[in-house]
Amino acid sequence: MAPVRPPTGIRPVDQYGVYGLSACRTEDKKSLIIYPETYRPQNDPEYEDPNGSAHAWQNQEEAMEQLGWLKKIHEIIGASDPTSHPRVQRLLETQTGTGFPVVDFVDKGDLYSFLRTNPKPGSENPLTLKYVNFSREKDFEKKSLRWALNIASALAFLHTKKIVFEGLSPNTIHLRSDLSAALVDLDVAAYKEQTGSDGIEGGYRSPDWLEEPFADQPETWITPSQDIYAFGSLLYYLLVEEDPEPWKDEEDMPELEENDLDEIIRKCWVREFGSMDEVVKAVKEIVAQEGLELSGRMTLWLMLPLSDLRLLGSFQK
Repeated sequence: MAPVRPPTGIRPVDQYGVYGLSACRTEDKKSLIIYPETYRPQNDPEYEDPNGSAHAWQNQEEAMEQLGWLKKIHEIIGASDPTSHPRVQRLLETQTGTGFPVVDFVDKGDLYSFLRTNPKPGSENPLTLKYVNFSREKDFEKKSLRWALNIASALAFLHTKKIVFEGLSPNTIHLRSDLSAALVDLDVAAYKEQTGSDGIEGGYRSPDWLEEPFADQPETWITPSQDIYAFGSLLYYLLVEEDPEPWKDEEDMPELEENDLDEIIRKCWVREFGSMDEVVKAVKEIVAQEGLELSGRMTLWLMLPLSDLRLLGSFQK
């Protein structure tokens, strides 16, 4: 059954990141409407009343739960200052009538696809972060470290809201027009005893991950250490062009080299970082060591501690 776009929806986007949901552009092309992939309005001849149908609106219970959870995560983010972060996809509004969330459009697509179609100049390894002394390669190095710092700061922000992103992978990181990175598909995020709406990629799942936390047992809840582990896996992906294999014992950990970036990966995996703020600090130190400058407004966002971000008026726009 072909999807029907909700009101004001135009030009479908290929695929939303979570099963059961689709996305289309709004008329101004600046934002996305997230909706069930087999959506039918009530005046559609093929609409099935959930109160009188075994199909329950084309079997959309799960998709509607995902939409509800997406709105819940954004509600938690907006409940206290700062209410947004430039590296986290924003909820712009809830569509009148349908109740579907409308989020800002991160227009360059996912990081995985971008790196496959824009390999590092002069190298067979398009994702490497290794520093080389050619101007174009240095530009690529700069972008890669920028992405790492973007995502680390985004995760640190979510953790101030008691939200664990949980679904980190190159597919849930999208790029804006200036090639800065942002976390998308926030319905994959977890909050306290409630997990996100999608599974975790094997190589991004820490050995202590529990699929079904117990509401009355906080020790089983998804914790920030899960995101710290996943961030280490993301750095590994950027270095070697593939997701790390899952491992349980430290002796089975994927092989790492002796350099500063691999040391961050190792510390993420073996829980030597106590918070994402510590990870952000470690990545900043590498940026400083390499003498890389992240120009313009990006520098301001990345170098300020989270406690100072609320001082920027545009942070809450």
